Amino acid sequence: MATRSVVLELNKRYFIEDKFLALDCVYDQTKMKPLLKDWIGLYQCENIKLYEPLIFEYVMDHPTIDGNRFKIKFLPQLFAKYIHCSRKYQFVYVDSYFKIIATSDPIEFVHKNDCACNNTLKQTTNYMIHTKMGQDVNIVIQRLKYLEERLLEYEKNKNEAIQLNEQLVNKLKVCEMLRSRGEQFIDNLYNALDQGKPVKLINSKGHTRWIKRMQTNEIKNHVLSTKTVRNDVYLTAIINSQEKELQRLKIINNELNHKLSNYNELVMYISEPDNLYKTGASNATTQIKSITSAVVKSVDELEISDDYCE
Repeated sequence: MATRSVVLELNKRYFIEDKFLALDCVYDQTKMKPLLKDWIGLYQCENIKLYEPLIFEYVMDHPTIDGNRFKIKFLPQLFAKYIHCSRKYQFVYVDSYFKIIATSDPIEFVHKNDCACNNTLKQTTNYMIHTKMGQDVNIVIQRLKYLEERLLEYEKNKNEAIQLNEQLVNKLKVCEMLRSRGEQFIDNLYNALDQGKPVKLINSKGHTRWIKRMQTNEIKNHVLSTKTVRNDVYLTAIINSQEKELQRLKIINNELNHKLSNYNELVMYISEPDNLYKTGASNATTQIKSITSAVVKSVDELEISDDYCE
């Protein structure tokens, strides 16, 4: 015997005065999963009209147990006045497309106290039922509007995601093309350099540059020439500084010779007896000391650079 996709498990008898009426809705997940608008309604066994349940509840509004079992609760006080204890009732599972998926075994309702039911219930008009159904239909319409808004928002987001995905795919293609061109350029460049040929490169600004792979001996010559140029620049700088120092020393030497000649002339003049008598010994000594101190002072004032000794 094939298993059913949905099974409604419940008791065979309930008290009308109970606070809650609970049943278990069990799914065979390999065959069916609940949708948002699936619902379970209570009907008379001999008069099932899908649009006129005594009460109904949406399955997804109730908690799930173990993933495939939902605990559905009803409030008897909401439909007690439509129940007659002499009749049979059953619960019916209806999917979102108003298709009957499963029905429960017949159940009956009894009173805990004395039964107050009478035959007038048989002539109960459908007015209250239609009123209740109208309220339920309004709830359904509101839910449908909400779902439609959600669906429109989903479609909008889906279109935006599709456009973004297309842009990313196009950018990825461009990047892949650039990478392929770069690899091809590098391969061609290495092939030309391996053959010892000069390669002409032109950048985006139109500037041209020729490149060529240097051989081992060319690299050594290039290194040696670079070192030679650096040494020449260093030696030239040293020679220039030493020439400047020689010029300064020549100036110092000329000044010293001039003062020394003046000193010698004064000494010779004073050493003569007549001049010594005229000037006097003390005055001569004073003049010699003053000239000597002037020469020494001029030598001290003129600094001699140490760079010349290097």
